[in-house]
Amino acid sequence: PSSLPDLYQIQHNVALAHALVANTVHADYPELQIGGMVAYQQVYPATANPQDVAAVRRFKEYVMDNLVDIFTTGQYSPEVVSFMQRNHLADILKPAELDIISQTRSDFLSFSYYSSAVMDSTKIPLGTVPNYYPQVGVGHSPYLPTNEWQWQVDPQGFNTVLHDLYNRGRVPVFPIENGIGLREHWDGKHMIQDDARILYMREHIQALKDAVAEGVDVLGYLGWGLIDIPSSQGNMDKRYGVVYVNRGNHDLKDLKRVPKKSYAWLKEVIQSNGAVL
Repeated sequence: PSSLPDLYQIQHNVALAHALVANTVHADYPELQIGGMVAYQQVYPATANPQDVAAVRRFKEYVMDNLVDIFTTGQYSPEVVSFMQRNHLADILKPAELDIISQTRSDFLSFSYYSSAVMDSTKIPLGTVPNYYPQVGVGHSPYLPTNEWQWQVDPQGFNTVLHDLYNRGRVPVFPIENGIGLREHWDGKHMIQDDARILYMREHIQALKDAVAEGVDVLGYLGWGLIDIPSSQGNMDKRYGVVYVNRGNHDLKDLKRVPKKSYAWLKEVIQSNGAVL
C-alpha cells in the first residue's frame, strides 16, 4: 500500500487535475457539462455500538464525501484538512493549487456502486487512519446475500447512496457503474441463464426509480459492463456483461460474443425507459 503522504498527495493530485479540466471546460465550453466521479460504497455500522457508527462516519468523510465536497464546492472537508495538519501533511495543500480547486464546480456527480459492507470498530486498531479502515474493519451483513466474491447485494444501499449524494452535492447524480460479477460457463450451444444478474439489475433499477420518485435528480443509469471483460484485477472468471465473451484468463479461444438471457431483458428495459422491468 501507498505511504500516508503518497496517499494524500495522490488524492490531492486527482482533485487538482479534475479542477484544471473542469475549470477549462466551464470557461471555454460553457455549453458542455462535466462532473466528478466517486467510487462509492454504502457502509453500515456492524452494531449499535457508537464507535461503529463513528467509524462509518469517519470512513465516508475521508474517502468519499471529501471528494464530493471538492467536486461540488471546491473545498476540502474541514475534518480532512484538520487531520492533514495534525499529521504533517499540510504542505500538500499549496495555496496556489487550493485556489484552482476552489474555482471548480460539477454540473453532476457520477459514481460507481456495486455493493455495501458493514464496519466493526472492534477490529480497527487504535490510531488507524480512516482511509485504511476497510482493510481491517469491514465485514458482511447477515441480512444480505453475497456473490461468490462476497460482495453484498444491496439495492436499498443503492437507493440510499443516490439520496446521500444528491442531498450533499445538490447537483444531478449519475450512476455510471453498477453490476454483479458471476462465474459463468458457455457450453457452445445453449443460452446462459443469468437470472441472478437480471434480478440484481431489476432490483437496482427499481431502487433508482424509487429515488427519482422521492426527489432525486438522476441523469441516467449505466451498468458494468455490456460485455464480459477482465475485471479490475484481471480476472475473466468474474463476469459482469450481458454478452458472454468466449475466452478464459489465459486461453483466448475464439472470442465469440454470445448474448446471455439478460441481454434481451436489458434491451426491453432500455426500449421502455425502465417501464418494463
